[in-house]
Amino acid sequence: MIIPIVGIPESIEEGLRPYRDLFSRIESYEHIKEYCTGLVVLEKPSINRLAQCMVGGSSQSSINKAITMSPWSREEVNGRRLELIGGYHKSKGLTIGILDSTFNHHPRGKEKIYGVYKYWDYVEGRYTYAINIVTGAVSTKERCDGYDYRIYHRFNKEEEIKGLQKKKASLEEGNKEELISYMKDLIGYHKKEKGFKKKGELAVEILEDMENSEVAPNVYVVDSGLFDPVLIEAIESHGKPWVADSQKGRIVFSGGKRLSCEEYEKSLPDSAFRPYTLKIRGKERTFWVFTKTVRIKRYGKVRIAIIYTNPNREGDPIYCFTKMLTWDAKKILSVRFHRWDIEPFHEQIKQSLGFEDSQLQTEEGVRNHLTLVFLVNSLLKSLDLRKPIGGLSMDGFEEDVQVTFGQRCRRIIFEVFYSLIETIRSWIEESKMTVSEIFEILFRRLLYA
Repeated sequence: MIIPIVGIPESIEEGLRPYRDLFSRIESYEHIKEYCTGLVVLEKPSINRLAQCMVGGSSQSSINKAITMSPWSREEVNGRRLELIGGYHKSKGLTIGILDSTFNHHPRGKEKIYGVYKYWDYVEGRYTYAINIVTGAVSTKERCDGYDYRIYHRFNKEEEIKGLQKKKASLEEGNKEELISYMKDLIGYHKKEKGFKKKGELAVEILEDMENSEVAPNVYVVDSGLFDPVLIEAIESHGKPWVADSQKGRIVFSGGKRLSCEEYEKSLPDSAFRPYTLKIRGKERTFWVFTKTVRIKRYGKVRIAIIYTNPNREGDPIYCFTKMLTWDAKKILSVRFHRWDIEPFHEQIKQSLGFEDSQLQTEEGVRNHLTLVFLVNSLLKSLDLRKPIGGLSMDGFEEDVQVTFGQRCRRIIFEVFYSLIETIRSWIEESKMTVSEIFEILFRRLLYA
């Protein structure tokens, strides 16, 4: 959808005000407000489309420079965001730290976008070009906020060496261009090898930051792809409990038998699974759970929980483990339930905030875009939807009704439309402009693009 934007929505203006001192140049700050507005309002919020929709606003190059070259610190911006959301997570009961990973899909991957590699996407069942991002989030009974992210860089040493050897063997004697290209690839290989970090190690970096923050979690839930000794040891070093999802092929030892999780689950009778109902954020859900103390390699004695969403054990179950041997099924379930909180977060930033729609290719551009997406997500979750839109009172808004993320996005769009309608009214009544004149002003950059 194309929407002429005649000004920054009041909610964006107010939400970004606490960040003003982090931008040394007022021009950069204004462009950041425009960019954040575009993330919410535009269906495909590329910088080019945003510049076309900003009526009398900034050029594409100016916004691009603010995102890719302006001297503002994403670490400071994210730190300020975490300070602002702290009040929503302190003294709100159990705080859960979630460590997960997700794909940021980029079909233009061959065009050398920073961090993009070819991966097998298990959800879509095909190869895809994407940035593989390790994400951290904090969740309480009230809300879930993204904490931070790390970009994973794939590095296959054997493939890299084979490629270098093949290129070296094809070098033509005296061809300086080929030699220079080979030397650049060789230098790039050594840089990759030196800087390579596994996803578990990236998750540890996020964990350490969480532990030093004001929103340090009480317990952690870990995705199966990050269930790694380096991360589990880091969690335990801080004296925190954890619940980790597991692949069905992980081997468990119980009753003198060595079985995969899947084999172990199939050996259990239906009567071993008991129903447990949880109420979180006003919704009740019932699960059928089996739990028992077993042993697994590298972790020793642990408690396994096998979770179904139905009594007939249809579909694939969830396998998870914890070192908390005294936790019963309901306690494990109440913690593991928050593991799903990061899924809506990923959906929100991908479907509503242009997480995957950026056309920026440089490292600075990619990282700054992701940081601003996290910022806008938290900003929207902090909106007071009872505030008036222009001169329209919102007293009729039902405060007790659970508000969806889509409603929060629409609030920004409503503010854009209100400002647009008010501007058009002014142009007609005060400036006596014709419909054609107004139309040309609103859509000039699209008409003559």
